[in-house]
Amino acid sequence: MATKTDFSSTEWEVLRDTPHLVVLAVAAAGASGLFGSIAEAIAPSGTIVEALKGSNQLLKEVCEKEEIKASIESIKSLTKASGDFVGIQAALRKQATDKARAALDLLRQKGSPEDITEYREFLIKLGDKVANAAKEGAFLGFGGERVSAHERTLLAELAEALGVLQA
Repeated sequence: MATKTDFSSTEWEVLRDTPHLVVLAVAAAGASGLFGSIAEAIAPSGTIVEALKGSNQLLKEVCEKEEIKASIESIKSLTKASGDFVGIQAALRKQATDKARAALDLLRQKGSPEDITEYREFLIKLGDKVANAAKEGAFLGFGGERVSAHERTLLAELAEALGVLQA
C-alpha cells in the first residue's frame, strides 16, 4: 500500500487535489441555487470521514485536514485564472478528468492494486454524492431533477477517465 512518502511533491499534489477537483467540478456543473450549493458542499464530508476511518493509508493521508487545506489553496489559483463562471466550469471539468487519469497512472506505477481500486471508488463516490445532493432546476424544492444533464455528462467523463464501466 502506498503512502505520501512514496510520491514526489508534484505527484502528491495530483493525488491530493484530484478528489477536491472532482467535488468542485460536479458542484459547478449543476445549477443548484443557494441551498443546493450548500447541500453539495456538505455532501462529500461523509465520504471523507469514511476514508479517514478506513484501512487505506493513502486515502487517509489524502483526507487529512492539512492536506485538504493545501488542496483548497492549490485549486484557488485555478479558479482565479479561469475568468467567468463558464470558464471556471470548463477549467474544473478538464482538470478533474485530466488529474483523475494522472492520479491513476501514478498509482499504477507506485501503488498497489488495492490503492487503485479504492482511490477510483473514492473519486466516483465523491462525484455521485455531490451530484445527488440537491435537485437541479427546482424552485423552493418543487420540480427539478436530482442529477442534471451536465452533471451526468461530467460523471460519465470521469468514469471513462477512471476506466469504470457505467451501468
